[in-house]
Order: sequence, then structure tokens, then C-alpha cells
Amino acid sequence: MVRKLHPHIAKDLRDFLAENNISTKKLVIDLETETIEDFDDYSVDDILSVAGILKPGEAQELLDHIQESREGWGK
Repeated sequence: MVRKLHPHIAKDLRDFLAENNISTKKLVIDLETETIEDFDDYSVDDILSVAGILKPGEAQELLDHIQESREGWGK
């Protein structure tokens, strides 16, 4: 679920990230394990690296699904 941040909270988070030399625009913050993980976009090559377990055409379907899922992020 995506939720809009209050502008002051967003600024505080940006300041915290800058102080900790984190420049990634998308992150996963896990409060249970107290970690911050870079959320990198995956390329077709990354998906095709598992091609041995995908049927023909499934890699592109998976990529299309991921791209559709991400279209609403950041709005």
C-alpha cells in the first residue's frame, strides 16, 4: 500500500538519508530488522538470468507486470 508522506516528514527523511550517505530514491525500510535496503529496478537481463526456470514468454510477462505495478509509485 502506498501512502503519501507529510512534507515535513519527507524532508526529515531526506536529511537523515543524506547524513548517512544514502542517495537511492527508493528504499525498503524494515523496522523489525532495523535495516534500510536499496530498492533497485531490475532489468530484462536480471529477469532472463533465471530463464531456466521460466517458460518462453514468461520473462517479458513478468517484466510487464512489474512495470505496471510500479506505474503508480511516486504519485
